[in-house]
Amino acid sequence: MRKKKTTRRLSQDWNFDAMRWCIKNDFQVYIHPIVRKIDVNYYQETFNYKIAVRRGGITTEGQDQMEVNGRIQKSKETLSEKVYKTQMDAFDDFNYVYEHLRRKYG
Repeated sequence: MRKKKTTRRLSQDWNFDAMRWCIKNDFQVYIHPIVRKIDVNYYQETFNYKIAVRRGGITTEGQDQMEVNGRIQKSKETLSEKVYKTQMDAFDDFNYVYEHLRRKYG
């Protein structure tokens, strides 16, 4: 018996207005791999992923702090509670995260 193909979300399902709003208001959303520390200089990837949101991440270019035009800009990273097995599963929930950020802060 053949397996049924699972459908992935199409680009038509994306709310590009919410994504544009997040970029315009300096929210960086990305997939963060979970690693565990084995030794002082050795880390092991667990092949699980979380969605990370960095407020102020676009102006600081993904760093915790950066000097921009003579002023120190800071950003803060927040990880999701949900753990994903693959990057594609995490990517499927990006649209929800964009819409949630727009509802909460916009």
